[in-house]
Amino acid sequence: MKNVNKKGFTLIELLVVVLIIGILAAVALPQYFKAVEKSRATEALSIMGSIAAAMERGRLVSSDNKYPANLSALDIEFSNLDGTRATSSTITTNNFTITLDVGGDGGSGNVVTATRKGSNGTGYTLTRDYYTGKVVCAESTDRAGICASLGLQKAS
Repeated sequence: MKNVNKKGFTLIELLVVVLIIGILAAVALPQYFKAVEKSRATEALSIMGSIAAAMERGRLVSSDNKYPANLSALDIEFSNLDGTRATSSTITTNNFTITLDVGGDGGSGNVVTATRKGSNGTGYTLTRDYYTGKVVCAESTDRAGICASLGLQKAS
């Protein structure tokens, strides 16, 4: 009788490996999506910070101590998603629509708002005050917890 050398894995061994990979994926994917969303929010926060600083510079050089009325009056330029220069009060990016709200001199209404685009439960809005620099986050009901995961104060 010949000695047959059987090589390979049994079905049980393969099922155990697939199960372990499934468990690892179930743990890792939510963390991955959270990290991706944080990077997207960081993009918006960076743009909002640049706008707020430019708005404050514009207010300081104006004779009437008022914020510039739109993006074209700033000392920096922003481009929209389609590559055109943003000149009004709105900038569109891949992930956000960023809007200026100019109320005049220092006080309420002087904010830049970034609203998350997308329809798969990612609805939230970031708001930064030009005058104080305070950033708050408002989330939709289907996206509860996104503000906390971004490390931002929730809007009241």
